[in-house]
Amino acid sequence: MSNTDGEEDRLLPIRLPDEPRTDIPEGLVYPPEYEGHFEHLLLTKDEIIERTRVMAMSIHNDYRGKRPVLVCVLKGANTFYQHLLEALQDLKQGYTTEFLRASSYSGVSSTGTVKVGGGIKYEHLKSKHVLLVEDIVDTGTTLLHLIPILQKDVEPMSLEVCTLLEKRLDEPPKVDAKYKGFSIPNFFIVGYGLDYNELYRDVSDIWTISQKGIDFDPSSLPN
Repeated sequence: MSNTDGEEDRLLPIRLPDEPRTDIPEGLVYPPEYEGHFEHLLLTKDEIIERTRVMAMSIHNDYRGKRPVLVCVLKGANTFYQHLLEALQDLKQGYTTEFLRASSYSGVSSTGTVKVGGGIKYEHLKSKHVLLVEDIVDTGTTLLHLIPILQKDVEPMSLEVCTLLEKRLDEPPKVDAKYKGFSIPNFFIVGYGLDYNELYRDVSDIWTISQKGIDFDPSSLPN
């Protein structure tokens, strides 16, 4: 893993190689109904939390003495969001929280159309320092539509993006996050809050999904 080059005022991501990793730690667990549903391990929970602490320190350095509003983009970012909040608490960084739903995915593909919902109260963001917390940025379609809505309706004092993952595509993302955890290959991944049709959020590590996982019929699962 190595840091990528870029602007000094941004937290640069750790670049994960295109080749599948071979150092698979022992003791990784997931529900038994998912056996055979994963192709390769991408990141362990411990590796993610370690990186999250670094991201939290960068955020703390930028917002020291301020109380930013951290907006979790549900559902995928929720696990990362909770660990980020814990890391900020350890640094005695004040903040407030809000949640919204925004998605441009159906199955394994980005639809190009963004759905925004949730119970976010825009008045809680007005004239505040707002930090959108995402699980993954690939095309940037979700953020491209979401950010202008917030800028128009909320008029925040500042608006930045923090993402755990940034996917490497042929075209750069339409929105450049200020805080980035990892740069990853163009694989469809699941686990640690990321889903495939609402499955695999209950896996603690991040994996690439196998064809068996894609073809799996969730109606066969117990209630």
